[in-house]
Amino acid sequence: MLDFSEPAVWWYVTRSSAIVGWILLTLSVLWGILLKTRILRGADNPEWLKVVHRFISGLAMLMVLTHMVSLYLDSYIEFTVADLLIPFSSEFEPWGVALGIIGMWAMVLVWVTSMAMQWIPQPVWKAIHYLSYLSVFAVALHSGMVGTDVGTPWYTALSIVLITAATLAGLIRIILTRRSSGSAGKTTQKADAPNAVPAVSNTPGVSASTDRITARVVTRRPLTKDIAEITLTPVSDAVELEWEAGAHITLHLGNGLERQYSLTGDPADAHSLTIAVLNTRGPGGGSQWIHDNVRVGMELEIDPPIQAFALKPAHRYQFVASGIGITPIRAMLASLPASRQWELLYLGRERNQMAYGEELEAQYPSKVTLWVSGEQGGRAAIGELLDPSAQIYACGSEGLLETLEQEVDSSRLHLERFVPVDRSAEHTAHGLRVEWEPTGQHIDVGADQTILEGLESAGIPVSASCRRGVCGSCELSVLSGTPTHLDSVMADEDKDELGIMYPCVSRAVGDQLTVSPS
Repeated sequence: MLDFSEPAVWWYVTRSSAIVGWILLTLSVLWGILLKTRILRGADNPEWLKVVHRFISGLAMLMVLTHMVSLYLDSYIEFTVADLLIPFSSEFEPWGVALGIIGMWAMVLVWVTSMAMQWIPQPVWKAIHYLSYLSVFAVALHSGMVGTDVGTPWYTALSIVLITAATLAGLIRIILTRRSSGSAGKTTQKADAPNAVPAVSNTPGVSASTDRITARVVTRRPLTKDIAEITLTPVSDAVELEWEAGAHITLHLGNGLERQYSLTGDPADAHSLTIAVLNTRGPGGGSQWIHDNVRVGMELEIDPPIQAFALKPAHRYQFVASGIGITPIRAMLASLPASRQWELLYLGRERNQMAYGEELEAQYPSKVTLWVSGEQGGRAAIGELLDPSAQIYACGSEGLLETLEQEVDSSRLHLERFVPVDRSAEHTAHGLRVEWEPTGQHIDVGADQTILEGLESAGIPVSASCRRGVCGSCELSVLSGTPTHLDSVMADEDKDELGIMYPCVSRAVGDQLTVSPS
């Protein structure tokens, strides 16, 4: 049994926690680089890899805390709290200790902001996350300057391995990013002369968003008579597109409309976005404008990808799609490793109307089932074709989604809708007071107003696109009060867990609500 009154015990704890912490910190940064470059894409889906990344980072923080506490308790060298928290406070190896403290604070800042990333603007979070590299560098120097093991053969070998691994991973990150940027640039140069479309805002009193990305159409190809596939890439090589399967983007069109489209390409491609647009032939509609006007070389304003249909870790998946609902499902299939168990049921009237149908059938012959009602002699009996053990992800017609809701338990059913479900009967509208947390403003929202309209009337800029509770662009964080979810973006339980709401249609249980930008 350990006797913690013995000074030697704390010396061993200090040494072991320092070494394990350094290994875990390096592994955490390596894992982050592998995630970013998608080298691990064949191992599992991104959500599970992120869980592992957070777990390793948490263990590294625990080891750092253990290291600092043991230093304080170890009587061999007297450290005060200030010596351990403030650079250059210690008289013992001031530069070496200071580098360790700087690395520690960089770790803390990265870890804390990662835990709170849903409340932090992505560019800010991303900039802070780059401190991980500073942390690894500072800790490596600290480890080479301070400690009783410095200079021993085994410690020197460990140092070489860790520093070499971190350096190589960083070089791979830079090379792959430049290669991808170069490929995107070459594709863009082949495009026709650009026809720029200015940023448009349909939101009363709200200017065009500064988060918008100017993207150029680099390819367009017909998938069916009424569906066109369009690939865009940012005009600026500095823009990196981080998204996961299930995400969608908003296009700001030249006729003043805004339309949302699911991304259907490969999430590993950080420099292009692919969508498929069904021409609904509505007068003055967005899809009609796209089919009539969008050409290779044209520039469009787009919003960064929004995720409201995430693929969560599971042992087995079944995907169900109909019509243009295949688009987010196709991206999900591309994101899964070859070893993951899944199957796709793709429904359509005629084979030549099913975008990507034959392509997916040829790519995954044992996993894809095309149910063509024109060939099968009628509609599919959905209940008989469902896997009772799988997590089911579906996108398509409202009739299909309603059938699935009747057949499948909600705990394993994940849906994305193109049209909102009318949930107004679930709630009787009443007036309420909304506090806008960033400024402390209090806005009275009438029973005949949406919360979004109330915020806009008070001059508060909130990004909004569809205004029907489908696209998710108006997402806000709920700081106090209980929202009544009336949208169709994602499951109510998921919104409550994330602490968010969509004010274009949702309201509040009581008469008070405090919100802030998400």
